[in-house]
Amino acid sequence: MTDVSSNRSQRKCKQPAILGIWRLGEVIHESSTTQLLLAQPADAVGSPRWDYVIKRAKSGPDQVEGSRQILQSIAAASCVRHPNLIALLDASTTSNQPYMVMPRLEGEPMQRHLESINSKPLPVALWLVRQLAQALDSLHATGWVHGDVKPENSVVGSRGHVTLVDLGFASKIHTVPNHHFRGTPEYAAPEALAGKLAAIPAMDIFSLGRVLWHWITRTEQVSQIMLEPVADLVKQMVSMDPDERPTAAEVGRQLLQLEIETLGRHIGPANTSILTTNRRAA
Repeated sequence: MTDVSSNRSQRKCKQPAILGIWRLGEVIHESSTTQLLLAQPADAVGSPRWDYVIKRAKSGPDQVEGSRQILQSIAAASCVRHPNLIALLDASTTSNQPYMVMPRLEGEPMQRHLESINSKPLPVALWLVRQLAQALDSLHATGWVHGDVKPENSVVGSRGHVTLVDLGFASKIHTVPNHHFRGTPEYAAPEALAGKLAAIPAMDIFSLGRVLWHWITRTEQVSQIMLEPVADLVKQMVSMDPDERPTAAEVGRQLLQLEIETLGRHIGPANTSILTTNRRAA
């Protein structure tokens, strides 16, 4: 005999949870401190579309740290809007479980592109990194340092649009840390690793230089004449002296110039061949 009340109870438990004005879907990513869940407006009952993502603290021993990261992300993201920086659509800071709502991005982490067996032309790599420089320039202009620039925190869309995400380790410029180092050692500036100096934009530039270096090692084989100016820029960006690093705006301008120069050399021979063929045909 079927237990009707039990079945009703199970169906009730399977109903999607509601958080604020949002209906929660499946968890798509989680770290030790936070969760990312698909979301849709709570009144979109029966809709197959899940166009939003909610980030909230993960229950457990690190919930306090997760909540801190969410609040920090909200504070930073609410100050700036830029096409290459994750947008804040909604947020709650009043409850004991703060959360933020973002658009669901199309694409995949930049790290997967770096790990792919299919290398990319140098001009494309410069273009991708330039978009990160543009996002940082906007963030720095509003008085914030990202604090964890790396390929895993960069989403590349199918058409190459790059979005810098995860502001959980962001700090106001000139804020002196009162905690242990937070970030990714592989990409962190030496002064950030020491954890004693105030947060400055130059720390993000060092991290971006590391990202650019990884791209150089993964691009299609190019001539020395094309690679040297890019390597020189990387050298400036990862200088041990923060004062010698260029600003994000300067990095963006230099990358744009290098894109133009390397693209011209990259497609030059092909264009010459096409022109020659057309002249012969005429």
